[in-house]
Amino acid sequence: MALDYRQIMDKINAPKAECALLAEQLRALNVSTDAPLGEFFDHYRKIALLSWDYVRLLEQDPLLKNTSHKELESLYADVYSHLMPNEGYEACIQNPDYAVKLYGPKLGPLLSAISSPAGAIRRHGIDNNFISIRNALTLFFALWESPDKEDYDALWDIYKRESKRDHELQVQATYAQRYSPENNYFYKIVRDADLDDMRYMYRYGVYLSKYDLEMAQFIAAYPPQELAAIARFVVQSWVDGFVRAKKDYKKKKFANLMIPIGMEALGRLIIDELENIGISALVPQPHGNGVNRQYPYDHRYDSALILDREHVEKSLNISQSVMEEMKDQIALQAGPIYVELFGETPFSPVNKSTTLKLNEEQQQLMRELQARSGQLYYSYYKRDEASFTIIAFPSTEIGEMFPEIFADTLRINLLDSKRYATIQQKIIDVLDTAAYVHVKGKDGNQTDIKVQMHRLNDPTRETLFENCVADVNIPVGEVFTSPVLKGTTGILHVEDIYLGSLRYYNLKIEFEDGWVKDYSCTNYADPEEARKYVFENLLLPHKSLPIGEFAIGTNTAAYQMSKKYGIMELLPILIIEKMGPHFAIGDTCFSHEEDAPHPSFVNGKEMIAVENEHSATRKEDPVNAYLMHHTDITLPYEMLHFICAVQEDGSATDIIRDGRFVIPGTEELNIPLIEMEQG
Repeated sequence: MALDYRQIMDKINAPKAECALLAEQLRALNVSTDAPLGEFFDHYRKIALLSWDYVRLLEQDPLLKNTSHKELESLYADVYSHLMPNEGYEACIQNPDYAVKLYGPKLGPLLSAISSPAGAIRRHGIDNNFISIRNALTLFFALWESPDKEDYDALWDIYKRESKRDHELQVQATYAQRYSPENNYFYKIVRDADLDDMRYMYRYGVYLSKYDLEMAQFIAAYPPQELAAIARFVVQSWVDGFVRAKKDYKKKKFANLMIPIGMEALGRLIIDELENIGISALVPQPHGNGVNRQYPYDHRYDSALILDREHVEKSLNISQSVMEEMKDQIALQAGPIYVELFGETPFSPVNKSTTLKLNEEQQQLMRELQARSGQLYYSYYKRDEASFTIIAFPSTEIGEMFPEIFADTLRINLLDSKRYATIQQKIIDVLDTAAYVHVKGKDGNQTDIKVQMHRLNDPTRETLFENCVADVNIPVGEVFTSPVLKGTTGILHVEDIYLGSLRYYNLKIEFEDGWVKDYSCTNYADPEEARKYVFENLLLPHKSLPIGEFAIGTNTAAYQMSKKYGIMELLPILIIEKMGPHFAIGDTCFSHEEDAPHPSFVNGKEMIAVENEHSATRKEDPVNAYLMHHTDITLPYEMLHFICAVQEDGSATDIIRDGRFVIPGTEELNIPLIEMEQG
């Protein structure tokens, strides 16, 4: 039986009147800050009511045409004041440091974590999810009415009980909203809003920075013909991802379109281009950076409050049931188009001792939950039938040179794929002769690693490297493989890099037989604190990860641009990975589609290096064979002494030596590097 979107929405919308009553009861409540946990309850009440008032505003004025821009700015200032960095957040219950200061090292983290549902009311209102709003409000009253307000176990039991309410219905609603075209709230904003009236952005219900507003103004004023050309290029790249992999997108019906806040003018043109080829866009909430990146970082392990064996099994059972009901809808998903921004101020988080942590047992449960969830999802969403495309543009936050950087980024994104494919094939032809590839840094960079290659049974018909151009990963410019783990040993060292929105200084990873053996960085004076930072953000919930990918980036034009504007540390991995050798820790690039054909679109050779010793166990142990991680770490050209392909007899052929590509036929790649030296 298929999951009925309307039926699910009726269920989660049902407690609307009850929510209104609870909100008024909350408003009438006299909360004294002198009472037990008084500041906690006062904070929860204030945030819940501000969020509820926003929900009511959207109900009364859905297009916000009767609410002035000034009123909206004032409302947002109130709604987000408690999370503002260096201001409200310093004295906010949702800051675990402050909560611990008030309520001690045991009760503080608990109260900090369980105050989060108050702010989520705003988003739940947009989703018409009044079940979640009701639960957030009843959580307050259950805590308020508890006779043991300062008893940790009593409060924790209340939170766990309330968190489990309507679990199955919540999961059903999540999947229904994710996959159903009837969930068109954000689609209608992107597709139909009056982009000359910036009030449309407040309908998203998320924090808007001045950079979001500036981007909207910039894109709305962009030459229409040029913007339309960008949209055509993005969709054609998406199609090329299918064509080059010999997949048929015409068997599918939907593509998820994920855009940044402010790029609605481009988004609607992409929607049009997709519709021209028979694909309907599903548009989730456009993404932004949020009000304070420290806040989600502080709460990244709040699941520690509910993560146990019962939670894992129940979550998986419900997910399987729901996905089975939605299997036909999931099967029609072709894969996403993702437009991202870069150039935001790099974030170096404060690693607080007051935050919740996963214990050893929970780390194992989290690893298991991720692995089994991934295996379940990919049993319905067939990666060997789907594709994707990702493209990045600068944010206005990048500085005064934004227009010039935007223009140069566009130029980089539009580089000729066919020309690069021809050059990259010459590199692949040499790499296909290698027993291993040796990568070594210079000028203080301690990188020195040997990457073991698979063996070709028939070099006339097989290849070890994918020739990657501008289709799934824009811009053009890399060749990549899945290394053999045994024998892949050495050190990777990068002086300054931005991974997953976090900055790392002197990141050093030691590999032994393809697995992370040791790691460090210099983000913190205390080496153990620095190790913990790397572990929690690059490895957890795993103790170690293998090298899933080795690649050589060839986009020296992108490198030239990064040096021209001094924005190396601001570039996304999507561009950085094209600017030197990179190593991905985690799964291979061919995760869950190893057994599909992978022919080279240049010469028809079959890519055979699609797995390693760990992913090869997928048929016997599919859950543990996949790690649900893939983090690319790039060593830029300037840190590189050489990359050479070493043959079985010990002879070596340089790919790059002292900052130059040296294989005949790759000289063109050196032109941007020479131009940089000549000024």
